[in-house]
Amino acid sequence: SLFALEVCSRFGVEYFEHLIESIFCGEICLVVFRSLSGLSIAPIWDMSSENGRIYEIEPWIVFAGGLIGLVGAFMAYIFATFHWFNMSIFAKLQLLDNSRAVQRAWLGGFFVILMGVLFPQTMFWGEEEIDIIANLRPAKELPNIWPTTGYTGYEMDSAWSSFVVGMAKLVAISFTVAGGLRGGYIFPLMFAGSAFGRTIFCFLPDVIPLQVCVLCMAAGINVAITRTSLASTLILAFLPGEPCAIPPILMASLCSLFATAYLPFIKSQITRSDIDHSLYHHEGMVGKDHEKLDSDDEEEDEH
Repeated sequence: SLFALEVCSRFGVEYFEHLIESIFCGEICLVVFRSLSGLSIAPIWDMSSENGRIYEIEPWIVFAGGLIGLVGAFMAYIFATFHWFNMSIFAKLQLLDNSRAVQRAWLGGFFVILMGVLFPQTMFWGEEEIDIIANLRPAKELPNIWPTTGYTGYEMDSAWSSFVVGMAKLVAISFTVAGGLRGGYIFPLMFAGSAFGRTIFCFLPDVIPLQVCVLCMAAGINVAITRTSLASTLILAFLPGEPCAIPPILMASLCSLFATAYLPFIKSQITRSDIDHSLYHHEGMVGKDHEKLDSDDEEEDEH
């Protein structure tokens, strides 16, 4: 519910009047869906295999989470730059016209499948695969692909191999969107962030807990693109059952949000026009309302 409110805007929950109602609707939907599906409400990832669950956290870890979030923001910038270039290629090939949707899907699908053949960990949207990526479990445990080892038998067993999987996932995300295929950004970006977070943990195994490295990196890269600092924090803290990791994850999310404040990626995200004036931002103000606000400002200055 909170994600739905944040993702419409570029900076925070601008449609705050509907916050309580949206969260209430989310609670009802959760209960109804889980009841009808026969599923309990529980974590779906387990990242406690190496460090155990986090029951307390040192204050400096919060600061470290912010730094990891900035690294995630930088990786998001690299992804955005590549994706804009990728979309320009599709535009030059005139594949963005709906009359050529089949050719567009073929080209996008080719590169998505190529990434999957070479790096089977990158297939699908990542919800079930994140648990395997974060824990460096073997490719044979991948749940949704066969053969699980792909064409080359690629395994994530080092910092470099984790980094390569993260980059390959970003390429796959870009071609999925460019090809007009299903998949989106949210969990795929969290997957890529988890792979990059695993890379960081390989260099700092006795310094920063695995959960903080993985979840803060996932938050940093996801928030930079989707602008959902609060919702991403809650999602990434509770899906692995690590509520004590909220402070560093939130710090990573906020640092990424601020660092990429002028990196608009999702074009449908706009500043809410009726609160532009209070934010000292006049985007969307046109006509008499805009002129009236300006004249009010001048009158206040005169007094």
